[in-house]
Amino acid sequence: MKTLSGRLGLLGCVATVAALSVAAPTQAQDKKPINVLLPNENTTTLFPAPVARELGFFEDEGLDVTLLASDTTIPYVAFLMNNQADLVMLDAPQTFQAVNANQPVAVIFEGMQYAPEVLIVREDSPVQSVADLRGKTIGLASDRDQITAQVALDTAGISIDEVRTVVVGDSGPVLARAVRDNQVDVVAAAANDMTVLEANDIPSRDITPPEVSENPANSFVIHKDRIEELRPTVTAFLRAWAKAAEAAKVDREAVAAMLRHNIPEEWEAEAGGQALLDASMKMILPQTPKHGQPQPEIWTGIQGPYIKFGVIEGEIDSATFIDDSFYEAANDFDPAEVKAAIDEWKAAHPDLLQP
Repeated sequence: MKTLSGRLGLLGCVATVAALSVAAPTQAQDKKPINVLLPNENTTTLFPAPVARELGFFEDEGLDVTLLASDTTIPYVAFLMNNQADLVMLDAPQTFQAVNANQPVAVIFEGMQYAPEVLIVREDSPVQSVADLRGKTIGLASDRDQITAQVALDTAGISIDEVRTVVVGDSGPVLARAVRDNQVDVVAAAANDMTVLEANDIPSRDITPPEVSENPANSFVIHKDRIEELRPTVTAFLRAWAKAAEAAKVDREAVAAMLRHNIPEEWEAEAGGQALLDASMKMILPQTPKHGQPQPEIWTGIQGPYIKFGVIEGEIDSATFIDDSFYEAANDFDPAEVKAAIDEWKAAHPDLLQP
């Protein structure tokens, strides 16, 4: 299973990536093309993408959207530098690394304002908080999750050397077995990895410290030199994305039906799909007054651990990489439009709705 944030390194940025786009219909002459790179091009975790397609929001904005293949070892920022992608989604460490490397990137829309990385224990575990983890075993869905564990432990003054870490993998059955059989005391993983516990009837608790969870986990990033060239098209894409995110607030069950139909592999276990949608809504629905509204103070406040653990060399002025000139236009829609689109979809697809 792909993780939420597509956490890839940012070194060696120039590469040939043209062949990596997913197949798309022949582009209509009257539509504006846009190439977007998400950490996963078809997942409940990033539900605004499939929902925007299903409800016709991309078409309404006059867009021909190509979602580039995310299963690549090429650093995402390379797609921006080579103009292969007009917009990419980066997590906070990727963004900081790009800025630290003097890449001309700008955060224009926070796609997730709540981190997808979590620390989870069994519901009956004696571990009540991160402060109880000294001497315990932390299972990592992958070695990429070690930074999550480090940052979380640091909030309680615990070093990664004071715990044992073991990579258990993000395979659903393997991850569930490690927790069920008490092979690990806690798991550090992405939220979509954790829904397998729900699907396997393993009650669990999230002990992630708020200061770790409350951050702009995945943001849309653009090449600074192309901002004005791409502004109309990118704004249209972000507005369609915001409307699709709003759809989950307006009618969660209808959105679940769309995802169940379009991404059946994530909904084979109904409880798992529902849990994944709930986790995704928590991350994607805005913590700010408007969808995607950049939070410079949050970006400044979360840098300490990344400096401490060597992700960046020193504090970076958020004003150097945040552009807040897009989000207002991206929110220029009436929620009533969203409800009308959902009602039309429901009328056209009664067979997809749960009884």
